[in-house]
Amino acid sequence: MPRGLIMTTGTTLLGVVLFAWSLIAFSTFPLSITQALPLIGWGESSTMTQIIAQIRVPRALCAVLIGAMMGLCGALMQGITRNRLASPALMGVTGGASLGLALVSSGVIALPIAPPLAAATGGAVAWALVMTLGASWSPDAARVRLILAGMTMAALCAGLTRLVVLLAEERALGVLNWLAGSLANTGYADVRLLAVTALAAAVLAAFVAARLNIVALGDEAARALGISLVPLRLAIFAGGCLMVGVTVTVTGPIAFIGLIAPNVARLMVGADYRLVTPLSALLGANLLLASDIAARWVAFPSETPAGAITALIGAPFFLFLARRPL
Repeated sequence: MPRGLIMTTGTTLLGVVLFAWSLIAFSTFPLSITQALPLIGWGESSTMTQIIAQIRVPRALCAVLIGAMMGLCGALMQGITRNRLASPALMGVTGGASLGLALVSSGVIALPIAPPLAAATGGAVAWALVMTLGASWSPDAARVRLILAGMTMAALCAGLTRLVVLLAEERALGVLNWLAGSLANTGYADVRLLAVTALAAAVLAAFVAARLNIVALGDEAARALGISLVPLRLAIFAGGCLMVGVTVTVTGPIAFIGLIAPNVARLMVGADYRLVTPLSALLGANLLLASDIAARWVAFPSETPAGAITALIGAPFFLFLARRPL
């Protein structure tokens, strides 16, 4: 059996276990997996079944979809920049999306614009600035320059977001609820929005994966082999901003999944993006599911934001990668 298939199957089975555990783990109500069986047509429904169906299922589905998109977004960003440290958080896209959403939600910028579009626009502006400052399109640019530009932009956007909250305190109370990155208040409306976005992201990934394998050879080689780099970069740019914008709208900024998942995927299946992209999505989903479960466990019966858990995991992982040659 091919190694890629073995890794993908194992990761999928782990995801199924984590999803089932997420439905019943660390609840103030006595939940068990048997109470979830009526959801698939086995057994009789109960009050606990309704709690699982209306609260835990949409929360777990949101974790799967958000984690998958963050993992996929990180893989695409690393592929198009040829930089394994590239990710939505370290490139400033997550911070820009948070700032865009904060500006519109708090009323500081009074525009009739939907929250996902505001977040996507903020992320796009931040990413464009980072790519310009980091000279990413230049084949001679140092790769560390891009990461430094991204980290600077992320810090700037985080500071401006906090300033927005302070300046518009009465109208920005809702902003505080998602700044830490929590899945606690997600519902089926969020699942529908995320599902549509995830489907578009999957189509994009399927379209560009083989091309990213050629881009890894360098710009000149890619052009010689018939790859149009500008449309490819624009497609990944638009898709990445959309994914980040929608996920930030639903849960707030959740960092490091886009860094961890693609790098682990490459360790598991190699550098072929036809395998890396789907596996990154699966690993991202598993990581956020596990982080959400841990977030409920740390201070049970209170909750810790899942974003804090992913940061605790991701920061040491980033330091590990940063010590290795780019």
